[in-house]
Amino acid sequence: MAGPMNELTIRSRHGWWRDLIPIYSLYQLVPNLAVIIGILWLYDWQALVTKDSALPLMIGWLAQFMTRPSTMTISPAEAAWVEAALHDQAFYDRSDTDGRWWRTEHGWWQRWPHQYVELIPGERVTLIAPRDVLEAIRTALEQMEEQGDSWFDGDRPFALQPPETAPLRQTDHVPAIVIGAASLFTAVWLIATRGLDGIVDWGLSAQALAQGRFETIFLHMFTHGGLWHLVMNLSVLAAIGGVLTARLGSPPLAWLRFLLLFVLSALAGAALFLALHPTGSMPMVGASGGIYGLIALLLRSRPDGGPVLAIRSRTIRRSGWALVKENAFLFLLLAVMSWVGDVAIGLAWEAHLGGFLFGLLAGPWFLPRAANATDDGTREPMPQSLPASG
Repeated sequence: MAGPMNELTIRSRHGWWRDLIPIYSLYQLVPNLAVIIGILWLYDWQALVTKDSALPLMIGWLAQFMTRPSTMTISPAEAAWVEAALHDQAFYDRSDTDGRWWRTEHGWWQRWPHQYVELIPGERVTLIAPRDVLEAIRTALEQMEEQGDSWFDGDRPFALQPPETAPLRQTDHVPAIVIGAASLFTAVWLIATRGLDGIVDWGLSAQALAQGRFETIFLHMFTHGGLWHLVMNLSVLAAIGGVLTARLGSPPLAWLRFLLLFVLSALAGAALFLALHPTGSMPMVGASGGIYGLIALLLRSRPDGGPVLAIRSRTIRRSGWALVKENAFLFLLLAVMSWVGDVAIGLAWEAHLGGFLFGLLAGPWFLPRAANATDDGTREPMPQSLPASG
C-alpha cells in the first residue's frame, strides 16, 4: 500500500440542507419536542428564539449536528484495520442481525437508530457512521500512516494518544505551571485591586499603544476576560504542557524553549491582531495566542524525536481546518452570550491564527535537533496489528 496518500473525504449521507435539522427518526424527535416545549413553558411561551433560550437550543442543535449520518470511502486494508479496532476497543458490538456495529454501555442519547458503524464491502469499502465517529476514525488512520504506532485512549473510541518515548517527568510540567501561576496571580491581583477596569487597562490595543502603555504588549498574555476564559486556557495548557516540554529536551533548556515559544507565539498573535486593527480600541487579553503556538509545534513534532511533519501533511491541514471551525463556533457562542448578557464580548481569532502560524512555521527550531529533516508525507503500509490500548 505504499505510495501517495489518498484523501479520506467525509460526506453527508443526506445532504447539507437536510442536516440543518439533524433529526433522523421518531425516537430522536420525541425528546427534542419535549425539550422545546419545556423551554417554551419555562419562558412563558415567548418566542422560541429569545435571549434566554437561544444558548441551550444552540448547544443541543450542535450536539446532534456533530453526530449526523455520514460516509467515507476507504481501502479494504483500512477497513480491516477499522473492524479490528472496533473489536479490540469493545466500545462497539457487532449485531448478528444486521451486521452493524452498535455502541455498548451507552446512554439513551446514543441509542438513536442512525448512530451505528457499518462497512459496506466493495472495491473500495464504504464506511457509514456518525460524523464525529468518522472524524475520529479518519484521524486515527492518518496518524497511524504518518506518524507510526499510537496508543489508543482507553476512555474514548478511536481517540489516540501518541506514545511518548518515556513517562513524563514531574519537571516536564514546570513551564506550564509557571504560566498558569502567572495567569492566576494576575487574575487575583486585578480582581482584588482594580476589578474589570484592570482587565481593560492590561489589554492590548492600538489605542493603548498610542497612549504609551507599551507594557500591555506583555501583560495581555497573562490577563483573562473572566473565569471561563481563564479555565479554558489553563485546561489546554495543563493537557499539552508536559507532553510538549518532554519533546523539547531536558531541563532547564527545555523550560526555556517552552517559555520562549509561548511568549513569541503570543507576540506573533498580538502583531497580527494589531495589524488587522491598526486604530482599534477594543482591548485583547488572554494566553490563547501563545497556547496555539504550542499546539502547532505539538502537532508537527514526533514523540520519538524524529523528523517533523511537513506542513502539507494531512494532519496539519486537518488541524488548520479544525482551527477555523473551532474559532467559528467560539465566535458564534460569544455572540449569543453577548446578546444574552447585553455585554460586548469579542473573539481575538487574529491572535489565535498568528500564534498558530508562528508555532507551525518557527516551532521546529525550538526542538533539540533543529536540523531535523521534514517528513515527506509518503504513505506507509497499514499496520497489520493494533496498538495496545492504553
